[in-house]
Amino acid sequence: MFSIQLIHRAFISEAEMKVVPELNAVKKDWRKVDIKIALCYPNVYRAGMTGLTVKLLYALLNARGDVLCERFFIPTMREGWRSLESNQPLNRFDIVAFTLQYEEDYPNVLRMLLESDIPLRNEDRREDDPLIIAGGPCATGNPEPMADYIDLFVIGEAEPVIDQILDEIKVSRKPRKHIENLADIKGVYLPSISDGAERVWVQNLNEAFHPLAQQIPLVEDDSPYMPIFGKAFTVEVVRGCNRSCRFCLIGHIWRPKRERSLDRVISIIDEGAKYTPVNKIVLIGASLFAYQHLEDLCEFIVSRGFELSVSSLNPEIITERLADSLRKGNQRTVTVAPDAATVKMRSVIGKRMKEDALIRAAKILLSRGVKQLKMYFIIGLPEETPEDIIAIADLSKKVADVGYGSQSIHLSINPLIPKPHTPFQRIRTPSVPYLRGCLKLVKKELKNDGRFIISTLDPRHAQIQALLSLGDREVGRAIEFVARHGGGLGTWRRALKECRINLEKYIGEKSCEEPMPWDKIRIYP
Repeated sequence: MFSIQLIHRAFISEAEMKVVPELNAVKKDWRKVDIKIALCYPNVYRAGMTGLTVKLLYALLNARGDVLCERFFIPTMREGWRSLESNQPLNRFDIVAFTLQYEEDYPNVLRMLLESDIPLRNEDRREDDPLIIAGGPCATGNPEPMADYIDLFVIGEAEPVIDQILDEIKVSRKPRKHIENLADIKGVYLPSISDGAERVWVQNLNEAFHPLAQQIPLVEDDSPYMPIFGKAFTVEVVRGCNRSCRFCLIGHIWRPKRERSLDRVISIIDEGAKYTPVNKIVLIGASLFAYQHLEDLCEFIVSRGFELSVSSLNPEIITERLADSLRKGNQRTVTVAPDAATVKMRSVIGKRMKEDALIRAAKILLSRGVKQLKMYFIIGLPEETPEDIIAIADLSKKVADVGYGSQSIHLSINPLIPKPHTPFQRIRTPSVPYLRGCLKLVKKELKNDGRFIISTLDPRHAQIQALLSLGDREVGRAIEFVARHGGGLGTWRRALKECRINLEKYIGEKSCEEPMPWDKIRIYP
């Protein structure tokens, strides 16, 4: 058995911080393992440690006695480009594994390699260089923009395939030496060798591994290192979604929906409390709103004295009983996603939600003491008219009119970004002037109404996200340019110009006959 040290330091000032002090960090002896893995989240610590992905992969890999796994993030302050656990540089590891959750993090992937003197392009790496792996929803949806820089993509979920990959690497001693031997593993895509790959996924979530000793930063609540939900234990209740909304990547590449039984989730919480002594439970899952035991689970959590946080909910499942648990669990804001404000537009996007259910849910929440609401809407949808945009403001007012006060409703209104493997993958990305006009129209309708806070993604960033989502290997050259010259919209404009990339080719409408870069990825075998 390997030894695990828990890094449990006293609070220190952030000016002195070189490594984030944590509870439950795993530190192994480098001399006693066969494979050293750098788990990289290509953004800051706060973003990476808010979700479960890094915690899950970290625990899954370190559960093997022959493997050492340490984490890397983009520096928040002055930590440096080294591992949290042992302050080692990236190029000392055998495998460098990235989780790709957001397309705009792609330049950060290459930036991390540049800062570590690892050759960017897979064709330039030597036998002694680390093997560069990537996975996650972006890698599964469309790996091609990063295909010249990543040696191996995991297509689908990690659990069914990771041990096969590591066992094969262990036999070859050097991860890059016989990389072609990995090509026949289901769920593996080698861009320099493979013609394609087939997605793999966990069949039974009840039997899947779940991290119990989760990493908690030992910093002050207002620290830039503190995760969004604070010091909390994160529980994956469901995975995947069967709703298949026409704009949603996860609803199409992470099917089918799987869920853990109520007994299994309660067991995870009870066991997790022994290793992760916090007072808050965060429930996650793309279709948490469809979990059949959600009311019972939330009641159990608050009965144990925990605070509670849940992700976006469907208004139709919000009852007095659930709202009482949310209030007792100190959840101040509930999030719902109508996405469109008219029956016509909800039909266009395949969203099954009724207006009266939303208003009823708002009344229930308010009556039970949950006084803040966040609602998501999408603009730039097919068949959209100015009346559909105005309807966003009208529906928001109807919700607010049930009794919400000043700045109590947050409207997050964001542009449509076409995604691979979805029914919208071939449509035109909305233009910047059109999106700005939509936002102006909504704001005009809600002018001087102090009940609302409005936030949005800059339409220019939406076009960059669409480029990265729908791109091919040529787009990788622009990603590399941005990685070398710093981020920002100005750098992206320069990148497209100097790399001679026609933005319209990627974000314009495509015919049904036109092949797509991700056609080689088989989502539904």
